[in-house]
Amino acid sequence: MSGCATPANDARPIILPSVRDVVLVASGKGGVGKSTITVNLAAALSERGLRVGVLDADVTGPSVALLLGSGEGIDLEEDGRAQPAVTHGMPSISVGNLLPPEAALTWKGPLIAQAVEQLFTEMAWPDLDVLLVDLPPGTGDVHLTILERVAVSGAVIVTTPQRLATVDAERGIAMFHELDIPVFGIVENMAGYACPCCGEVQALFPGGTATSLAARRHVAHLGAVPVDPAAQAAADAGTPLVLASPGSPAASALRTVAERVIEALERERAARRRAGAARPDASFDDFWKGLTDP
Repeated sequence: MSGCATPANDARPIILPSVRDVVLVASGKGGVGKSTITVNLAAALSERGLRVGVLDADVTGPSVALLLGSGEGIDLEEDGRAQPAVTHGMPSISVGNLLPPEAALTWKGPLIAQAVEQLFTEMAWPDLDVLLVDLPPGTGDVHLTILERVAVSGAVIVTTPQRLATVDAERGIAMFHELDIPVFGIVENMAGYACPCCGEVQALFPGGTATSLAARRHVAHLGAVPVDPAAQAAADAGTPLVLASPGSPAASALRTVAERVIEALERERAARRRAGAARPDASFDDFWKGLTDP
């Protein structure tokens, strides 16, 4: 890969003075329900009293505006910054707030990365304990842009039980570990089917792949979230499942995930206090050098 161009090293860090912690929600592949997990994790954290925002960094496949029912259009502050949409008590921003749902973006990587930067820098974020960032699937320009320029507290990996999904998820874990970004753990989505009548969860796929991945990579298994028939109706209505169907097995599992993320955040904050400084970002250069050296 010695012929690859090196990214600009003079890019200034993105400072978010009103945000205490940035947590990335990632997946190795699409279709695992990452965005649904993101908005429900946000709602569950908000229920616990945290001030939570959501940034949809999946520019070409935005879902957060629909899942949170935030609609199109945003307002501007006097200084020209945009106000996040606020629904269910949570501020959020997505390209879906700026374009009609049927609009297709056919941008190249650098333009997409620039758009993501603007979602961070040109928003008037209120005081937040946690900003959840819904990443696009895989490991690409958006991921590297954020990891190079934003002080990230940790990452949550979303997968499904199938081996194909966990293989791709492991690549994402490897990327974060290479950059010394804490991986708070793995969320195993679609882990069984919750009967709408009795609530009993039945397995849909052979189990064990996500827990095996967590053990192999020395990260936590944050929880297993079953398929819930109420989830689609909640998503179509723009309401997180934990709010629309709070007593469902899936909502209970999502609250467990939120509790474990809070515990991971507290450990990370304690580690930062002991270190006496914010997370260093110099490791990105070492990571890039490892990729591009012949």
